[in-house]
Amino acid sequence: MRRIYWSVAFLMLSAAGLHAQTVTTTVGGRNSPQASALPARDGAEGGLVTLRGNTRPEANAKNDRGRVSDDLTLNHMMLQLRRSPEREQALQQFINDIHDHTSPLFHHWITATEFGQRFGVAPADVARVTDWLESQGFKVNLVYPNQMVIDFTGSAGQIRQAFHTEIHHLLVNGQAHIANMSDPQIPAELASTVAGIVSLNDFRPQPMIRRRPEYTSASGIYPVVPADLWTIYNFNPAFASGISGQGQTIVVVEDSDLYTTQDWSNYRSTFGLASAYPLGSLTQVHPNNCPDPGAVASDDEATLDVEMASAGAPSAAIELASCADTETTPGFLTALQNLINAGGTPPAIVSMSYGFSESGLGTALNASINSTYQ
Repeated sequence: MRRIYWSVAFLMLSAAGLHAQTVTTTVGGRNSPQASALPARDGAEGGLVTLRGNTRPEANAKNDRGRVSDDLTLNHMMLQLRRSPEREQALQQFINDIHDHTSPLFHHWITATEFGQRFGVAPADVARVTDWLESQGFKVNLVYPNQMVIDFTGSAGQIRQAFHTEIHHLLVNGQAHIANMSDPQIPAELASTVAGIVSLNDFRPQPMIRRRPEYTSASGIYPVVPADLWTIYNFNPAFASGISGQGQTIVVVEDSDLYTTQDWSNYRSTFGLASAYPLGSLTQVHPNNCPDPGAVASDDEATLDVEMASAGAPSAAIELASCADTETTPGFLTALQNLINAGGTPPAIVSMSYGFSESGLGTALNASINSTYQ
């Protein structure tokens, strides 16, 4: 199965077989079509459209352990919106232009608010969706400035009534989960604006770290220390010329804090980074005051990420941005949305190293990843 790696920056980080590829998240552009509401479909009142491809394969009769309580609260779900075809075409041209060094718009970055104004869903359409959500009893927590995502909270019972799908308990390979048992449905008049609910289950992309019992294994797999990384990717000439990440910030997006920041300090001390590159620093933040997850089981991944980011750019400021998981939304996805939608200049380099099979994510989550990277 092909895996999608949730990653964003120009730096490739590698450690003992783990790769976290990165791509810049900033975007820019030129004139775009004026915002205009997409017309509701004539005679569509009362009709439903199925958001296909949004049921986990594990949501089957074999694994089913019954419907969850209607009172179960699902906090901070994300509704992914869909822009008009004209705006999608304009955005694609925009992205091409800002990466074309011959274009006058080359590297002409814009803010999330400007992005929303030029390439987001029209305000009237956003209002139509939020009004419908509230009419179904949901709490609309936030419309992100990019005008492409709505954060909302509700109960399993409200999901059943509004989206016509039930959330059930599952037992999969001995592990308890929850998931919707059928594809959601929405009123037909919203189908041109709503791409889907990003997630109605708790099957999360997984950390890519794999533990090894020995530093050198019989299978020929070897750990990668900073000096190996510099050799593999030919960083040494850059370091020799005085370029080692100074003045740059690398954000790693996680669903866990570090168990202790001393692990990062010990890593830098052990491999000589602290003495050779004293400008390197580490901070932990929770974007937009999202709930602090604390140190959870995935803190190994978070520790590896900050260490390898510092190995690749030892003079850079490393920032760990983490949010707590909700019932159905991964914390690192919340952290990323909050980062790129914040006021001012978004971080230039962001890395997410979690992975999952694209076929298992569902169409709405895949659409959300694409839209977020745009």
